[in-house]
Amino acid sequence: MRPRALKLLLALAPLLAVAGCQDPDVGTRCTLSWGSDPATPPPTPISAAGDYFETGNTACEDLVCIVSPASAESRYGGCVAGACGYCSKPCVSNQDCFTDETGLVCDQLLLDPAFLAALDDATRQRFLSEVAASSYCVTPR
Repeated sequence: MRPRALKLLLALAPLLAVAGCQDPDVGTRCTLSWGSDPATPPPTPISAAGDYFETGNTACEDLVCIVSPASAESRYGGCVAGACGYCSKPCVSNQDCFTDETGLVCDQLLLDPAFLAALDDATRQRFLSEVAASSYCVTPR
């Protein structure tokens, strides 16, 4: 390697190391997209009867925003500037969720049976295939 290229590589190494070590945004607040009908307000952690899961949310690095039931006293129990959800991602273990920093744990989310029954076969196959559950970073149950 040429000395000039080596110097450039050594100068950029700290920047590349810092960029590679950035924590993902798991646990960061996000806003769940919701319909425009004012008679059906979006869920909040206090009003949610179950987990509300949204994919494709561009506010989150992994495009997943979740609103989970939580008490007002808990870390994710309120809304911050209108954002009632938190960014999540698929996981295999609590380590993937940075549990010590976020308070989130890796747990399986189950899709609502009534929702699944309402889907026609083509829609279900297109978006869900045979998946009815998967593990994501969520608030502890």
